[in-house]
Amino acid sequence: MKILIGKFGHEANTFAINSVSFEQFAASGSLTRGEKILSIFQHTPDYLGGMIAAAQEHGGVELIPTIACLAAAPTLSRDCAGQILEMLMEDVRRHRDEIDGICLGLHGAGCSEDTDDLESFVLQSIRDIVGMDMPVMVTLDLHANVSQEMLALSDGLFGIKHYPHIDMYAPGALAMRTLLQVIETGRRPEKAMCPLPLVIPHSAGYTFAEPFVSIKAYFDDFCRTRNLIDATLFHGFPPADTPDTHAVVTVVAEARAQEAANALAGYVWSRRREFVPETLSPAEAMDRAANIRQPGYIVINELSDNPGGGTPGDGTHLLRELLRRDYPGTIMGYLYDPEAVREIFRHQVGDRLRLYLGGKTEPVHGEPVLLEDAEILSMSNGNIVYVSPVHAGLPDTIGRCARIRQSNVDIIVGSVLHQTYDDRPFLVTGADITQYRYVALKSAHHFRAFFEGRAAAIIPTDPPGLMTGDLSRYAFAKMPRPIFPLDPDTSFPL
Repeated sequence: MKILIGKFGHEANTFAINSVSFEQFAASGSLTRGEKILSIFQHTPDYLGGMIAAAQEHGGVELIPTIACLAAAPTLSRDCAGQILEMLMEDVRRHRDEIDGICLGLHGAGCSEDTDDLESFVLQSIRDIVGMDMPVMVTLDLHANVSQEMLALSDGLFGIKHYPHIDMYAPGALAMRTLLQVIETGRRPEKAMCPLPLVIPHSAGYTFAEPFVSIKAYFDDFCRTRNLIDATLFHGFPPADTPDTHAVVTVVAEARAQEAANALAGYVWSRRREFVPETLSPAEAMDRAANIRQPGYIVINELSDNPGGGTPGDGTHLLRELLRRDYPGTIMGYLYDPEAVREIFRHQVGDRLRLYLGGKTEPVHGEPVLLEDAEILSMSNGNIVYVSPVHAGLPDTIGRCARIRQSNVDIIVGSVLHQTYDDRPFLVTGADITQYRYVALKSAHHFRAFFEGRAAAIIPTDPPGLMTGDLSRYAFAKMPRPIFPLDPDTSFPL
């Protein structure tokens, strides 16, 4: 039995000014091709790690790896989407007559200059080659904007359930096991979805607290008692403004899938008023941090400039507040600014320089900050191996990077764009976060998989930005309306 596997994930921020080139996406998405995928992703918590493990457990399965890439970014340029799609289609065409099925990791909120529904575009391209008879299973991110076309073009959509996404392995394994069963029995499960006039702001979507702890328990119990294969609440992804930007419940089952999807969607709707987040400015967040008496370091996360949601990562709102306060023991890790890194690398450790930092991409994220007398503390190639449960064991890089100090504030500056998942961006520049009091970073919730339980406190701040939890700040043009919470009186037929 031969199975084609791959991953092409894009989480679009359509409010960004620029589109993304192939070179930019390949760098931030860690684009990998061919057999290397098996050695890189085996025994990892990734979707592909789950697919590989399930195939090996089954036995008698030959995996044919194609491409692997995943990045949050602005809209993909036509050339970028075309190049990556052609890599995948080249492999599909080459192996079409020998494979028995396809297991593919997508995201669910991808957009290019040609389509608001990148996933359906990819799946249709695959179907044009292999036809509708070949079974195709798909994994999706929790923040998918799921369309009817995605459901129709796949034989099952399997979503992660947690944010931080520490459970990518599980849907990868389940998708593969379901695919192998379909191939062996010839019987395909039912699939269904129930869209909701609701979108869940990412800042309210942390799943290890209420209301999501009890929602997940309800879904798990529902699946057990009704013998469903899978059921997922997809939160939707507001920064991708499309006609399918809303929450959805999907179900994969042997029977009565639509009935189950409708019932679960009704339960989610009954809890909708619990999905409205708190919004703190940098000043309010720092006021709260300054009043904490518990020993240890305090994390202040700038969720509105989370590169994991397609933001520029060079926003200066929180940085400006850190510099204004100038508290001893403050560090920010990290700010994306390749131009500043190039300037720093013209000098050496110990030098002092005058430097404009950040604020070079999206005006909403603030203007550049002028550092009058910044000392260079360290320089690095930025190569890391994650220890966060989200990507444990996977190699990556923040590019050439440096740690500089302005008065009492240390700032890490990198040249490859990622959100901060764990302490590796700090350590790679020689900074031990346990020696600091205020640790600022750019991430919405993924960082919590590492920092929750280690930090004395975690305080989100949501200044203006492309991934704000305050949905009223977005100028939506395509998202279906009315929708909760933007339209509080929205109704849903239960």
